[in-house]
This record gives sequence, structure tokens and C-alpha cells, in this order.
Amino acid sequence: MTTLPNDDLELAAVLYKHMLNREFSNGIVTGTLDSSLDFDDVVQRLGDKVRSQNPATKRLEWHPPKGRFFNSLDDVLTAPARRIAPPERFYLIVTDQIYRADQDDLPVEIRNYFTAAKLYSLLMTVADHHGGASADAKTLIFLNGGKVEITPQYSVADLHELGRLDDFEREFIVSDAHKDQKQTIIKTVLAELFTGRNKFPFSELLARFDDFFGRVQSNYQLYVAEFSFHKVKDEVEKEKLDAMIKLNKVFSDIQNQLLAIPVALVLVGGQMEDKGSWTSKNILIWIGVLVFSILMSLLVSNQRNTLKAVKDEIDQQKRQIETKYRSIAARFNEVYEEIDRRHLVQKRLILVVDVLVAISFLITTGMLLLLSGVIQLP
Repeated sequence: MTTLPNDDLELAAVLYKHMLNREFSNGIVTGTLDSSLDFDDVVQRLGDKVRSQNPATKRLEWHPPKGRFFNSLDDVLTAPARRIAPPERFYLIVTDQIYRADQDDLPVEIRNYFTAAKLYSLLMTVADHHGGASADAKTLIFLNGGKVEITPQYSVADLHELGRLDDFEREFIVSDAHKDQKQTIIKTVLAELFTGRNKFPFSELLARFDDFFGRVQSNYQLYVAEFSFHKVKDEVEKEKLDAMIKLNKVFSDIQNQLLAIPVALVLVGGQMEDKGSWTSKNILIWIGVLVFSILMSLLVSNQRNTLKAVKDEIDQQKRQIETKYRSIAARFNEVYEEIDRRHLVQKRLILVVDVLVAISFLITTGMLLLLSGVIQLP
């Protein structure tokens, strides 16, 4: 004799397989029990699930577990509640199998059913309201400058693989980052996908899920880019201000020393003696200008190195922006172009100072040679 399981769903599956001329309709299994099972034992196991019995012919009518025993997947989807939330376990006569969502070896059709129901459940967490005539047939209502309502209508023919459903759940439902904005994006995309329609069946969203998810991702990337832009803009503006101050300071640090250049020329012109020969006074004045020129050259060289260090720091910051925020880096080009222009101006001013120091020394040397009689004016 066949051993009967204790689980009610497994018991129903075993009994159905052991019935002759069997039929399942309107929630009732009808048939004749085969000889491998003890009729009285089966009746006892079924208890109040037995609708009618005939021990002489072993004819039996009984109720299998309600909402978990079906002819096919089409029967499962006849109830709106089961389109939204699949039974934890259910049996299909057509395949003679019991299924549950956590199985690893689910047939494609059954797996697609579970993923479709999961998508509907995920959208329920985003919906502003749940409508519908009954609690078991909840429609999804999204409000975002208008009203969009999704009804839980789909059939086996509408099921297909939702390969990126886990990505959708992880990125836009579970994640806490920008949660409110993500929900707004989902509602906006739904309104865009079904423009001009405020109510449509879930089957249409299933058919366009890849397009839906792609748009949601694109819109979110745009939002993140804009969010990052304002954040980085504040950072870049602060760096720009610091850079401008450092660049201007390079020249302002030597402005007082620049006053010594015309003073040196006045000293040379007013103190050198025209003796027509070498004099110690003229030579001392020339030596003083030489020392001054050397010191000024060293100062200018130091400021040129400081200017280069500031420029290197700015370039490093620019490269970091281009690496970390590649999608929006180009929007800061104008800021760095302005800094580059200021750097060029400061670089030219340093060059002018260098040239003035050289000219001052050349003039002093020329006057020394002229007043000492080494060279004669025509």
C-alpha cells in the first residue's frame, strides 16, 4: 500500500494521481480511488474535505486545498489576488508538480509568473494609493502631476523573462540613496510610457519592462549628474577663488621690491661721476646695482617657481574632477580657462619684471663704461 504524506497539498497531489476517471472542476476532485490505496484510510485522512463517498465503488468526491490546487497556470491567474501575490506553494495537475518561489529548478513559465508578481509587489511600495473594487484586486495608483492607474491584469501569454528585475529592486526599491527622487522618477516614466492614458493593464508594463527600466535608469543618471554638478560646482568655485588669490599673491609679493628698479636708475644717473676714467665711486655704484640685479633675479626666479607650483596644483585638481566626475567635467572648462588666463597674465608680469631688472643692469653697465671712457659716443 502507498504511504500517504501528512502535508495536505502533498496528500492532494498523491490522491489525485491514484484516482481513475478523475476530474477537477469548481474546486472539487471526482474519481475512483485505485486499489493501491486504502479507501477508509483516505476518507479518514481527508476528514471534512470529503464531499461524497461510495465505499462499494470507491467513488469519491473531495475538496483539495483551496487556492493551491489547479489544473494549469492559467487557472492560477484567474484570480486577481494570485496575480499580485502567488500562493506560497501550489500544485499543477498538468505538470504533476508542486511549486514554490524559492525553488532553483522552476520551469521558465512558472519562474516568469513569480517575477511578474514580484514586479507588481515592488511597484506597490512606490504607488501613492491602492485602488480596486476589492482588497484582493488592488490597482496601483501613481500621482505625479496627474494620475496613472495600473490594474493587475495579465495572462500566461503575457509572461516573459524580466532579466533586470533584481537590478530594478536593488537600485530603485531597496536602496535608500535619493529614495524620494527615485520614486518620483518611476512615476514620471510610467506617465511618459503611457502618455494620454490614465489607466492600463499590468500586461502592457510587462511587455515594456526593459524600456521602462532603461528610462528609469537614464532619468536617474541625469538627476545624479545634476546633483553632483551643484555639489562639485561649489567645490570648484572655492578652488577657483583660492587659485586666484595664490596667483595674484605671486606678483603682489614683489611689488614693493619693484620700486627699487627706478630708484636704482636714478641713483646711477645722479651719483656716477664723468671723469673719463675708472673711479672707485662709479665701480661701487655698479657693484651695488649688480648685487641688486642678482637678488632681484633670484626673487623673480623664486616667484616663477611659486607660480609654476600653483599652476601644477590647479592642473591636479582639474584632473581629479575629470576622473571623478567625467560626465560633468566639461561643464567646468570655463572656470579653469579663466584660471589659465590669470596664470598667463601673472607669468607675463614676472617676465616683465625680469626684463626690467636686466635693462636696469645693462643701463648701469653702459653708463659705467661711458663715464669711464671705455666707450665713446659718436
